[in-house]
Amino acid sequence: MSLHEIRDQETAVRFVRNILRANRIPNGLLFYGPGGVGKGLTAVELAKAINCEKQDGDACDACLACRKVTNGNHPDITYLSPSEKTRLIKKDDIDGINELAALRPFESQWRIFIIQDADRMNPPAQNHFLKTLEEPPGKSLFILLTEFPRVLLPTIRSRCQQVRFRALRQETVADLLRRERDLPEELAESLAGIAEGQMTRALDLVDSEKRNVVLSLTSRLAEGEDPVELAEEFTKFLAEERKQLEDHLKATMAYDSADEVSRADMERLKEERLAQLAAMSKRDMLEYLYLLQTWYRDEMIFAVTRDRSRVWNKDQFERLESGEGANPSEKLQAIETARMYLDRFINEERVFRDLFLTLAVSP
Repeated sequence: MSLHEIRDQETAVRFVRNILRANRIPNGLLFYGPGGVGKGLTAVELAKAINCEKQDGDACDACLACRKVTNGNHPDITYLSPSEKTRLIKKDDIDGINELAALRPFESQWRIFIIQDADRMNPPAQNHFLKTLEEPPGKSLFILLTEFPRVLLPTIRSRCQQVRFRALRQETVADLLRRERDLPEELAESLAGIAEGQMTRALDLVDSEKRNVVLSLTSRLAEGEDPVELAEEFTKFLAEERKQLEDHLKATMAYDSADEVSRADMERLKEERLAQLAAMSKRDMLEYLYLLQTWYRDEMIFAVTRDRSRVWNKDQFERLESGEGANPSEKLQAIETARMYLDRFINEERVFRDLFLTLAVSP
């Protein structure tokens, strides 16, 4: 892949290609926008283009340097993401980047650092990183990726050239789903609408059972099943999913430990696995809330407008036309409340019990 193949980000790609053609690469770039719309992909393609042996303003995808970047083993490109159970980027992590940045590149003219979820830098790390941006060592390019740029210090934002990424067009997501997953048109359009322009979310909806689980829950609640029992069943289901994730990560760690590594490295690896488990579990739980929100959003819009074009769940018109739900605005508010309580680490079963009691309310 190369920069010209990135879709629906014309402004961002034009900016990147201009700095490449003019050979005016800054030390700091801030790519911000929704998740799953191409920020990370553009960062990698920029790194490839900078290191490409042809140097013509884009990656050739054929030279050795391009292949190394694609395979993730180029010695002058470093990736940093939140680690440990806290899912934070800490001052020690920035120290590691500074040490590498102080060294001359191995193979290319630039050292490139791609910092994922840059908003997860804690305050000491942000202050430390600010000093790095103020006095960048040599030819070092720092690319910060974030959905929440305002969490970063204003001084960090001001020292980076900011590049905004927008949500993908629904038509683009639907087209990619049809091509990459061979989905029927109606289902592809439904998932594209629910994904709100985020390709990673759309692919997750295809590859997981999350949407089917939510459609079943909303149907059973509308049919009058006991919401307390459903909440207990759902929290057990979440616990089983978490256990499966944990088993998978343990198996990965067992494979990694087959190599000769120090005790300190093993402890670090364990912390990284725990952090990954916590992040994935939290993401999945919030995704279920989001899918509940999209369903009751459709119920509310369709009840008022009867306009099919405004509905995301286009493959569920029969249910929507039956008008099985009631008080959708109250239910949407209850979902927002549940999200807030989960962010405050209130007991999951209690949160979902209260939520399902509201979702089950009929007029």
